[in-house]
Amino acid sequence: MNATSEPSLSLRQLFIQQCLLLRDNAWLMAMLTWLPLLAFLAVWWVFSSGLTRELPIAVIDHDHSQLSRSLIGHYDASPTLQVRSVYSEPKARSLLRTGDVSALVIIPANLEKHTKLAQTPTVAAYYNSQFMVIGKQINSALQQAHGTFSAKVAVAKALSHGNTQTLQALGDAVPIRNQISALYNGNSNYAQFIVSAALPAFWQILIMAVMILALGAELKNHSFKNWLASQAWQKLAIKLSFFGGLLWLQGVLLCTLMFHGFDWPMRGSWSVLLLALLLCVLASQAIALIFMLLFQDVARALSFAGALTAPSFAFMGVTFPVSDMPWFAQFWRQLIPITHYIEVQIAQANYGASVAQSLPNLSALLVFGLAFISAAFLVKMRFAKPAQLGHNT
Repeated sequence: MNATSEPSLSLRQLFIQQCLLLRDNAWLMAMLTWLPLLAFLAVWWVFSSGLTRELPIAVIDHDHSQLSRSLIGHYDASPTLQVRSVYSEPKARSLLRTGDVSALVIIPANLEKHTKLAQTPTVAAYYNSQFMVIGKQINSALQQAHGTFSAKVAVAKALSHGNTQTLQALGDAVPIRNQISALYNGNSNYAQFIVSAALPAFWQILIMAVMILALGAELKNHSFKNWLASQAWQKLAIKLSFFGGLLWLQGVLLCTLMFHGFDWPMRGSWSVLLLALLLCVLASQAIALIFMLLFQDVARALSFAGALTAPSFAFMGVTFPVSDMPWFAQFWRQLIPITHYIEVQIAQANYGASVAQSLPNLSALLVFGLAFISAAFLVKMRFAKPAQLGHNT
């Protein structure tokens, strides 16, 4: 019996095979060229205004006094708020439930009377805190409007009691004034805040999808045995290097788009950031490779990769602090490469961190190299035996 085997190919021939695969596979070509660029620009366009403006709020004025109208004027003067006067409380609550307005403010009757009597009336404001970003903006705008209005009322009271010095009256009304300055993202630009995290999260999913489809192209009868029967390491190395290089260039383009195209600040080292991009690609490739070698099915591998990376944006710690996450969420977070990368990106872009400060997250990405070792043992165990493609008796 003479077993025949596939002839050995040079590295150049293996590289050409990947080029031909990319040329002939429309999905791979789309995901490595125009599709991610279109998705990146679409996500940016959604948040392109950068700042929240004119969020509608319903105001019910039960007092109809000069003071209540002045308070409503302070709401309307805020660039964040847009006042809609509503005369029926049930209608206003209905608008809040349906999302037609983002908040409901109820000004009580006798506001002006109680204020003049120093009885401290209460203005009630309601908003849906499930929309955290909108709720935070409305809460901040209302507090600012109330603070300014209360200070003016206190100054007017002091002046009416014979204090003719405006500065002294202001000092009596507001004895301690605070100044809160944001060190980073001082303009509260939500495009910079959200998009800079959302785009890398999407990019990581793209990496895994590309690698699973690229590996899936080599499946024959739901098995890699024929493909990896000979030159297994060379074939895997060329495929991972070819597609990994293209995906790394995507990451470089993404960062260039954010920090040069959108002109967001980049205070740190580009070298550290590019290294983090490379390690993130390798880590994501390792996970995709293991899923494919374990399941040898594109649909199942994509499902598991999607399940692993789906909470990436939520687990990044950008919209919710990591320290307040339950232990299981923190554990899951450690299994997602992009959560380690985003900390490097934030540290470099915002803080101008040194290499030593970014080293723990770079090391965490490097640890994913153990996944390559696990995949190597898996290959050795399952595909090391030569496949018998034919025999003569």
